[in-house]
Amino acid sequence: MMRAIMAGLLLAATPSLAQSFDSRAPVDIDAARMDLSDDDREVIFSGAVVIRQANLTLNADRVRVTYAKDAGGNPQLQRLDALGNVRIAQDVMKASARAGYYDVGNRLITLVGGVKMDRSDNHLEGERVVWNLDRRTSSFDARTATNPGGRVSGRFTVPEKKN
Repeated sequence: MMRAIMAGLLLAATPSLAQSFDSRAPVDIDAARMDLSDDDREVIFSGAVVIRQANLTLNADRVRVTYAKDAGGNPQLQRLDALGNVRIAQDVMKASARAGYYDVGNRLITLVGGVKMDRSDNHLEGERVVWNLDRRTSSFDARTATNPGGRVSGRFTVPEKKN
C-alpha cells in the first residue's frame, strides 16, 4: 500500500514532459553569437542562449547543435548539448542543472549535475534525470563516480481530502 502511495506521489511530482511535448515542432533559437561549421555539421550558440520548441524552453550559456543533411541538403537536427546554467521550463515544471542533452532521434532529454526540479509545490533533487519522450517515462538518479551512494531527495505535497 505504501509503495502505491509513493508511486502516486512520484508520478504527481515528476514533470509530465513526455506527455505534452511535441518534439516535431519547429525549434527557435536566440543567442548572442553563432559559429557554424558545415564540414563538422555543427552550430555552436553562445551568450544567454534561449531555445524554444512547442511549450518547452531551454536556457543555457552555450549550446552545441549537431545535424545531418537530408537528400536535399537541408539540415536535420540530431542533438543539442547545453552547458552552463541550464534551465528547462514547461508549463508549471522548472528544472535546472549544469548540463543538458537532447537526443532528437531517440527522443531523450537528459539533465546532469546538481539537478533541481520543481512542479507546482513538489521538488526533487539529484545528479541526473532522463526523460524518454516515447515511453513517457523519467528516471532520476543521485549516484556519481565520487558519490556512489548518492540519494535522490524530494518533497511532495499531499492534496487535501475533499469531503
